[in-house]
Amino acid sequence: MKLFLENTSLKRQRISKLPLWRIKMRRPIIGLTCNELDKENLPKQFINEAYINSVIRGGGCPMILPITNDYDTIQAQVNPLDGLIVTGGIDVNPMIYNENPEPLQGNSSLDRDYYEMRVLKYAKEKQIPIFGICRGIQMLNVYFKGSLYQDLSYCKRSVIKHAQQEKRENPSHKIHIEKDSFLYPSLSDEAYVNSFHHQAIKDLAPNFKVVAKAPDGIIEAIEHESLPIYAVQFHPEALSHKYGEMQDIFNVFIKKCEVK
Repeated sequence: MKLFLENTSLKRQRISKLPLWRIKMRRPIIGLTCNELDKENLPKQFINEAYINSVIRGGGCPMILPITNDYDTIQAQVNPLDGLIVTGGIDVNPMIYNENPEPLQGNSSLDRDYYEMRVLKYAKEKQIPIFGICRGIQMLNVYFKGSLYQDLSYCKRSVIKHAQQEKRENPSHKIHIEKDSFLYPSLSDEAYVNSFHHQAIKDLAPNFKVVAKAPDGIIEAIEHESLPIYAVQFHPEALSHKYGEMQDIFNVFIKKCEVK
């Protein structure tokens, strides 16, 4: 026991003598919402590794948030978070934004929709930074009282292909970015992005601004005018291992999540 105490004391002395730059700050805890899969009556929840790896490379500690309808559990999930990423997945149910389903509306999950609405409520109350990706931009827009095109074919203008058949790690079309946006430091005024969606923002939620568009005018990124809430329609996590500028989007976001 004496030897153990002496060793512990020595370790404490060594730590106390470390220069400040050697003492690492606690990594921000970043919540990641889950996707659902119900196959052969064996419901599963999952998340693509690319989200996890992008957060780790950016200096964050990823925390996977399973879908539940228990409000106390959801509150307990959000309490330790320093930031939240609302991930991609299946369509948002149009009931959430007071519309009836149209013929080309895809698969959806009210369980996930209601869960993420509650997560967003608690995260907003906690005033932590939020980042939405693909479905995440759509969910954020709906939560803040915007609406969606249930399918891009319902958009009353010509649109480019937004559901690419290229690999996820390859870009497929260009976007144009506003200079005063959260994306500009990472991507400058133009970038090529990947694209895996058939829905998109129709009516922008109040107090948000559009900060990036595709050449056809489809909204590709938004941010809140006063809160630390950001979102993109593309999938930077699928590109971040190949393209440093895409990883930098996560770096910038996680920097905003650091505990002051």
